[in-house]
Amino acid sequence: MGEFPMRQAPILVVGAGPVGLTAAHRIARHGAAVRIIEIAEAPTTLSKALVVWRRTLQILDATLPRERFLAAGNEVRQARFFADGKLLHAISLQDEAHSLPPGVFIPQADTERLLIEALADQGVQVERETKLIAFEQDADGVTCQIEGPGGTEEFRASWLIGCDGAHSTVRHHLQLPFPGETVNRRWILADVEVDQETDPHEAIMEASKHGAVALFPVGTSRWRIIGDGGDVEPNTPQQDPTEEELQDILDTRTSRNWKIVKSYWRGVFHVNERQIENYVHGRVLLAGDAAHVHSPAGGQGMNTGIQDATNLAWKVALAWQGGADASLIETYQEERHPIGKEVVDATGRALHAISIKNPIARHLRNMALHFGLAIPKVREHVAEFLTEGSVNTRGSSLCGPGIRGAAVQPGDAMPDIAIDSSQGTIPATDLLRDAEAVCLVFGSVDISQLPDRLGSAEHGFPLAVRHLGNGGLTLDIEELATAFGLKDQGIVVVRPDGVILAVGEDVNAIAGSFLNRERSKV
Repeated sequence: MGEFPMRQAPILVVGAGPVGLTAAHRIARHGAAVRIIEIAEAPTTLSKALVVWRRTLQILDATLPRERFLAAGNEVRQARFFADGKLLHAISLQDEAHSLPPGVFIPQADTERLLIEALADQGVQVERETKLIAFEQDADGVTCQIEGPGGTEEFRASWLIGCDGAHSTVRHHLQLPFPGETVNRRWILADVEVDQETDPHEAIMEASKHGAVALFPVGTSRWRIIGDGGDVEPNTPQQDPTEEELQDILDTRTSRNWKIVKSYWRGVFHVNERQIENYVHGRVLLAGDAAHVHSPAGGQGMNTGIQDATNLAWKVALAWQGGADASLIETYQEERHPIGKEVVDATGRALHAISIKNPIARHLRNMALHFGLAIPKVREHVAEFLTEGSVNTRGSSLCGPGIRGAAVQPGDAMPDIAIDSSQGTIPATDLLRDAEAVCLVFGSVDISQLPDRLGSAEHGFPLAVRHLGNGGLTLDIEELATAFGLKDQGIVVVRPDGVILAVGEDVNAIAGSFLNRERSKV
């Protein structure tokens, strides 16, 4: 595959959960034709994935403002860890270095609603009760067999993106191995209403000799329960928990004095820890649970999948427009596979720690938590893991020059440092709104050597220029400039997914790198 022609067939997204909806929304953002199909007849009404973490809020903010999530949910503020009814430690997830909240407790049904509304504003509707039956790809596209309410049709797509979950039809049709393992334990899942008002801004983790349980607020008196149901034999039929079993979990494993007054949803699941070897297969890409599944520890699954989608969307859209070639699509694998692997590994380690039953090992674990979480650096590490602040693509072939030793490097997310403007204090991420790619200009810099598009000169994404200081936007930008390692002047180029592409004071050097990248990569 070489240069792609302009205005190809639409991009087909299979699956309309949060990952597929994000992919379609971000592809449409760039003016590429997209079609999204979903086998379910209606969006989920269940809470399912309950947390949208800070990193996800950051990367979605340019097109789906964080205020919409905050209006529909509750800000995450802290996590508390208990053992045998005693508080081991409380971690505040709030950080003065960030102006965005650590995250938002919001039911998945509401997250999907917000994405569906954003898609509708772009003129894209989810085609429901519609499924992919089969497909064949060639050098120019993918021929798909699709079955919907009106019958079966043959559809020609330029790319096929599989966001269709752990039992992905796309992955199975490609006959891809899904290496990893199934953890043979029964995990109990439920949403319940309790008999008292509670703090809707904190997550609670408790453990006792009877097992572990995690509690996440869905509202002031409604909570998600995730409990360890013990070892099971492989292929054991799954049996939903009773309300009495849920009450027993609260009574024996927690220091809560809660009584369940209503259960909204009860179920069980087994944890799989698996990841495919490659996310890119010619004109077919996989994202989210179709590519990786893991423990729910830390609420990382949906967020990781959404971030997969934002990474691939601008690359596929740019190629669709004729502004890039196949090498750009390959960087999706380069950048996202290592992140997916780390999430699978880290959540697996957390699950193992939670599941310890040996009394001596449990005591040692509890001691480690008690003393470890008293160390500021350890608390910071845990907070960064949960909020996904440490996720980056440093070292990617797309990374341009940066300032050695600076806090923010190419491959990092745009920092959400608070800056003062004539409209009041705003997060720096607001500078990325209403733009596809952005060039931040600090001081008086001649940027005439910089391309005005990201991608080919004719078909790339427009590069929005934000002049900061010296006649530009009235901003207090000293802290932001320092984060990038800039002194009096310089420029920062930001990709459409909110990731830093290049930083420097020598505009000619950045322009050269940018132009070389245009010819070879972007």
